[in-house]
Amino acid sequence: MRGGRMTGLMVASALALAACSGGDDSAETGGPTGTVDATTAPATSPSGTEPATTPTTAAPTTAPPTTTVRSTVATTPPSTSEPEPFVPPSRTRVVVTGPEEIVFDWTDDRCEDANIPDIAARAFRSADGRVNLTIGHWDTYAMVGPSLGEVVSDCSAPILSSPYGPDPATFTDSWWIGSPYTDDGTTVYAVVHNEYRGDTHPATRPDQCPSGERLPCLDTSFVMVVSTDGGRTFAPVADPPGHMIATLPYTYRDDTVPSGIRQPSNVVRHSDGFYYLFGNVSDQPDERQWVCAMRTDDLANPSAWRYWDGSGFTGEWLDPYTETATAGDKCAPLADAELGGSVQESVVYDEALGGYVMVGISANTVTYDDEWGVYYATSENLVDWTLRELLIELPSGLAVADPANELVYAYPSIIDPDSASPSFGTSDGEMYLYISRFNFGGNSLDRDLVRYPIAVVEEEIPAPAWTFDTDGDTEGWFADNDLDAFEAVDGVLRMESTGDDPWFLSSEIVLPAVYDRMTIRMKAPGADGEYAQLFWTEAGVGETTEAQSTVFELRDVDDFRDIVVDLGGIPTWQGTIRALRLDPVESAGRTIEIDSITFSNS
Repeated sequence: MRGGRMTGLMVASALALAACSGGDDSAETGGPTGTVDATTAPATSPSGTEPATTPTTAAPTTAPPTTTVRSTVATTPPSTSEPEPFVPPSRTRVVVTGPEEIVFDWTDDRCEDANIPDIAARAFRSADGRVNLTIGHWDTYAMVGPSLGEVVSDCSAPILSSPYGPDPATFTDSWWIGSPYTDDGTTVYAVVHNEYRGDTHPATRPDQCPSGERLPCLDTSFVMVVSTDGGRTFAPVADPPGHMIATLPYTYRDDTVPSGIRQPSNVVRHSDGFYYLFGNVSDQPDERQWVCAMRTDDLANPSAWRYWDGSGFTGEWLDPYTETATAGDKCAPLADAELGGSVQESVVYDEALGGYVMVGISANTVTYDDEWGVYYATSENLVDWTLRELLIELPSGLAVADPANELVYAYPSIIDPDSASPSFGTSDGEMYLYISRFNFGGNSLDRDLVRYPIAVVEEEIPAPAWTFDTDGDTEGWFADNDLDAFEAVDGVLRMESTGDDPWFLSSEIVLPAVYDRMTIRMKAPGADGEYAQLFWTEAGVGETTEAQSTVFELRDVDDFRDIVVDLGGIPTWQGTIRALRLDPVESAGRTIEIDSITFSNS
């Protein structure tokens, strides 16, 4: 029952697509039921490594049909007034409200074969009233129209073409427009995703990138371009490399790992006067990824950007080709547990929510091996974020067996057609999720831009209940330590303990602490007198601790028994519980069957 891991490994970015392009000392008995006061339970189970007091609880003389574990720390006299009726908790969520719609159909709308939605779509409004929707690739085209719902491809010319410069020190290789921003519709700044592709310059650098592979020879950075004609054409805001705004503190390295900062979000302006931007970092040498935040008060000055260093926006981006830079000269991970290293591709201020919403491709926050799709998180200040939640489950590059050839989705963004912001940086509670659909995987250029209507809603949070009625469906629970034969079968969750510290975990849940009574109906023949332990974690927490747990004794569990655990008096049972861990017994060789796990308000 030792405290341990609740989450798995950090979510990796979908590079596969890019590669293709306690107990009591006494027992109370009496009457038909018995109760156990667990307020003096040991902090950890006797099987743990920490010192523990061996319980001396005597077995009840009468087998009770229900065992109640009281986890309260004090008792109060009964109230003589009528209790107030329980009001179920509610929460604000972002949900999909309609079916998928096609915005850009590659078969019919492309200007050239390589005109594909290869980065998150962005919209901005020009001074003449036209709306521009970017379809970004190494030649970025725009769809144009009087409104976002009426845009069509403008094939007269790309609004930005890649310079394909062979020198990595100039930050002028392959360019994708990632973040157009305008206040007046005439001057439009745009953050550009710059890819230096070492595998594409054999004529000028024949000894570079011996492998000839794209990803090992890929280095990414951000540069700034500007348009003075309402977004029809763009050029560097300063002579290269002076247009560089963000890069990691390394010069280009051959045949290592794809590294750099990439996939910029849109730019949003906060009420503090700063312009904020987010990106995904892939670091040397192990390709660790995280969300990077940066801001500036002057879009025209590339050197004015400052990154989040863990405590403030004070970090200055250095050019490793012209300045002395160390490995520490880079942004700190932002809200790592909450954003999972990849929820950063689009952010808007939503008026109905009264805060910011950010989306990105991610996975289940506990197991990381299911429920891949678009996740969202919310914030009031662009620094502190809620734990990401699933918006819509969609196959991504890491969720399918063959991302090179199977249908996958990537590059989500939120755009509200009714936004009053010239850069569509706001929403009013009803907006669209735009996302690229790779119809035949990363090896094919057949990629469409689609959208889903989404909305901010208020919904009641029901008390969680797991009944295991469907064979093969463990309802999100999974074995993590000293357990075998873990399966849902014959209406129960069945498992075999293979060691003295077995436990299993829930997937991500939403469990408000007002649901403070757990009832678990279980049997574990031969386990009478052993102790079970429940752990929980709140939003944003990934490790279990003894402080967030309670221990309860198993009695008369040779047959099914309802065990009721009262959690309301435990100080750490608070907020919103996002994951559970249950240590059902403390010995090997037990067959455990759980008929149900339910929560209610006491």
